[in-house]
Amino acid sequence: MSLHIRRATAEDADAISALVHSVAHYFTIHADGRGAEEFFKSITSAAIRGYLTSDQYVYWLGCNEQNQVIAAIALRDNSHLYHLFVASEQQSQGYARQLWQQLQTHAAQQGNPGNFTVNASLFAEKMYEKFGFIPTAEKQEMHGLQFIPMQKKADAEIR
Repeated sequence: MSLHIRRATAEDADAISALVHSVAHYFTIHADGRGAEEFFKSITSAAIRGYLTSDQYVYWLGCNEQNQVIAAIALRDNSHLYHLFVASEQQSQGYARQLWQQLQTHAAQQGNPGNFTVNASLFAEKMYEKFGFIPTAEKQEMHGLQFIPMQKKADAEIR
């Protein structure tokens, strides 16, 4: 299936929020979301709408042939990979890589030479390594989530 990539707008907040909620069990410590209340506040439609209308963030969406949002990526401050989510049934099809390439192109156009950070879920750590990220610290736990701080330098090898 082809992925249509487009820039997100405030009208996409509900769809992005629904997507993130649908995959939250991949990165919360407890499958039921217990302890992750702060995180869940940060992914409400209203919170996402706030990111979408802020100059600090840029979001791109991956949509299927029916124009449904099946993937989303966000960059904060032109250097921090803030969100990257792909619907469960659409994973392992290269959609995250396509969105990541779009975001890198955008960041380069805005002056980023290729230096990025991300707080990678344990579920996505190997994917980020393939993108050229390396861990910068041990596993962290905060707000009911587990993650690994990672960074990608401009000269990092992509696998």
